[in-house]
Amino acid sequence: MRSLWATRTAAVILTATAMIPLGTQAAQAAPARAEHVQSSVSVRAIDYVAVVKAAYAAYQAYAASQALTLEQATQQILSAIDSAKSEILSHIDQVATADARACARQAVIDFADITRFTTDTLQAFARDTTGCVTRIESLLSAVTDKAAADQLGFAVNAVGPISLVARARAGFETAGLKGTLVNTHNTIVAKLDPVCVTVTVREPGPVRPIVEEQVTCTAYNGNYGWDARRVSPAPAGPPIDVNGLKAIAAAGTSWAAAKAVLPTLQS
Repeated sequence: MRSLWATRTAAVILTATAMIPLGTQAAQAAPARAEHVQSSVSVRAIDYVAVVKAAYAAYQAYAASQALTLEQATQQILSAIDSAKSEILSHIDQVATADARACARQAVIDFADITRFTTDTLQAFARDTTGCVTRIESLLSAVTDKAAADQLGFAVNAVGPISLVARARAGFETAGLKGTLVNTHNTIVAKLDPVCVTVTVREPGPVRPIVEEQVTCTAYNGNYGWDARRVSPAPAGPPIDVNGLKAIAAAGTSWAAAKAVLPTLQS
């Protein structure tokens, strides 16, 4: 059992450092007791989350407020996807279902030429990418393996903004697709939500026993975030940021990207 007292004495900062997804409030909140927070996640760059969030934000800036023209939104999404194309394709290549893997890979590759499409090609591309999103949504609803759900999540994270801007350029409505993406990302969050366990630990103290509350949140892949606080003697420590621990545990999974883009999709 981990000990808050031992953690402080050893001056442990992090067992490993994770870059937390941009745009996730819980993950970005830096608790005052951050020196206690532990994570099993290896050091990694998860620019993927920022890329996906930027792509959806660009489309929303066009659709919701006209802050961007359709051409500007297209260029920003192109730039975002291109900046992490290798990582995106690497995730897509791990999708177990062949047709979902193929349609997602094709969407990312073909998207680079969207400004050169004829009207007929653009309309076909818009329909194909929409079909890819709905296919992945159906698979996500049925799949029980969390690793498979994670890779499907990465695939739909990438195809979603591509399909939205393709439909807009083709003159198609996007409300139905947007609603499908909201449902799909909510499914990702629900299926991959880290499991949190709280335990109470009593230890000998210099005057009276020290009572600690310890919370461990574990993602499906075994990565975890952990924190603890003193309950007594008074004064008790501030409440543990459970959502922040979930973000630490799930960093590097499609859960992080889904959490980051849902507020944009729902705005």
